[in-house]
Amino acid sequence: MKRNLFVASTLVATLVATQVLAASEACLQRNRIQSWRAIDSSTMVMTDNQYKQYTVHMKGRCSNLDRIAAKLIYRTWQNLSCLAPGDIIAVTAPGMGSVTCSVAGVEAGAPGATSAANQ
Repeated sequence: MKRNLFVASTLVATLVATQVLAASEACLQRNRIQSWRAIDSSTMVMTDNQYKQYTVHMKGRCSNLDRIAAKLIYRTWQNLSCLAPGDIIAVTAPGMGSVTCSVAGVEAGAPGATSAANQ
């Protein structure tokens, strides 16, 4: 009886922990991107086709990111995978060539955005 209770408790705790972890992760899939905009040379906001926004931080400065008419070329990010730290994105801008940049992290939401509950 005690063993069954232990197994059941462990299973419930695992399920709850998995749901909490999944809720805290920001999963932006490449095939769902609708648009992006640069905040500065190391940060951009990407919007998916459900209008959810994600803040993407780059490792260091990505010099072409905030240039007019910049374009992104996804080097290591696959269509169905979540954008993750270490993924490589090349950024090209007219007259500037291509710069290879690495993702430092992805957060759900845009910088400075507040929810209705916080207002």
